[in-house]
Amino acid sequence: MSPQEALLVRHLPDLSAFEYGEAALLPTLMRWLIATGRVRAQTMVAQEVPWLGRRVDLALLTARGVTTAFELKLGRLQRVLEQGAYNRSSFHRSWVVTGNRPRPDGLRWAQELGIGVLVIQHDIVIMLSAPTMREPHPAAVKRLRATIEARATLVA
Repeated sequence: MSPQEALLVRHLPDLSAFEYGEAALLPTLMRWLIATGRVRAQTMVAQEVPWLGRRVDLALLTARGVTTAFELKLGRLQRVLEQGAYNRSSFHRSWVVTGNRPRPDGLRWAQELGIGVLVIQHDIVIMLSAPTMREPHPAAVKRLRATIEARATLVA
């Protein structure tokens, strides 16, 4: 098994659990995150992270302490952009992941908000825009890191 396959199995041990709905986007997203170096051996990966009264679909915490949020949605880009914008207050980076290519005005809105946009279709990830890096309040980051650590899987 390659190191990349080992990372995938570590973070998504049962791919059959991700066959329906927005969860079906997760295996392809994880493969892309690993292939592009966004998830490495020391990256903590947590799903359904409770944060400020809601749940973040996928959260990453790098060895350097950088936090990244991913919100997955099959439809209604507006709703997922709202969630992504909400995550911007606490995470260093915020992405939305959708199964449909957004209209130009939706993509423009995401770029103005500094939210990255990924489209997953037919097991292919297309990055339409990258998120801007921001520096959230240190107290929020400290609490967020602890929350991700508590829910994360870590490859040793």
